[in-house]
Amino acid sequence: MSKTISEARIIEDPEELDEEELEGEADPESAPVETPEGADWNTVERAFLTRRSIRKFKRKQVPAHLIHRMLEVARFAPSQGNCQPYKFAVIRDPKLLVEMEEYCVDQCKQLTAAVNYTTYKKGSFGYYKARVMARLFNAIDPNMLHPVPVTAMTSIAHGKFMVFHRAPTVILILMDKHGIGVPEVDIGIVGTNIVMAAESHRLGTCWIGFSKLLNKSKEWRERLGITDRFEVSEAIAVGYPVGKPWQNLIERPTHEIAWFEDGEKQILG
Repeated sequence: MSKTISEARIIEDPEELDEEELEGEADPESAPVETPEGADWNTVERAFLTRRSIRKFKRKQVPAHLIHRMLEVARFAPSQGNCQPYKFAVIRDPKLLVEMEEYCVDQCKQLTAAVNYTTYKKGSFGYYKARVMARLFNAIDPNMLHPVPVTAMTSIAHGKFMVFHRAPTVILILMDKHGIGVPEVDIGIVGTNIVMAAESHRLGTCWIGFSKLLNKSKEWRERLGITDRFEVSEAIAVGYPVGKPWQNLIERPTHEIAWFEDGEKQILG
């Protein structure tokens, strides 16, 4: 297993540092970097800008020591009160991954039949029943029936889209339902650490929200060792990507920004 960062010197209290260290003179590499306007993206920035979600992986398994490195980086993700309301389950067994895929596909088929009324003839009983179910599900979970997840769910149900994308490794992020603050935010941060650590090794990753379907099964919760306090929040597929996905250009919308400075407000974007 990789050497942990905790084995190195970590300064928790700035008072432990002498004046030279605080000013960065003892270690020039720790001095602030002066970045002029219009400068090229640095290595860290470029990694974030070129990262892509991967849905096609090579069959080659990722070495276990690289997964350990990713989880070590994850361990140092910030969380509210440093409470780390999560733990991980790493799935690398091919048979288990196939069974997880089959279960999630079956759940998508059932959900599609129940709520996707567009698959039924308008005016039919199936159409009416599905619309009622869709309204019920939407009242319970407004995010679930957004066109994006519904389209993906329908594609999965019809065999046009894979849940885990045949990735050789899947990391389940289990959220502590009793975690302080907003555990979902901490899940997003720790997952980003995993994804970017993988990116540094040119490994491909993809967030998998449909992994939550595993929570519906008592059998799967037992098989994966998920206690009542925890639930699957997200999964991250990890593997060697096919091709060079970082070369693909992805359009991103520009969001409006309210900028407050010197007593004035500007709208940027």
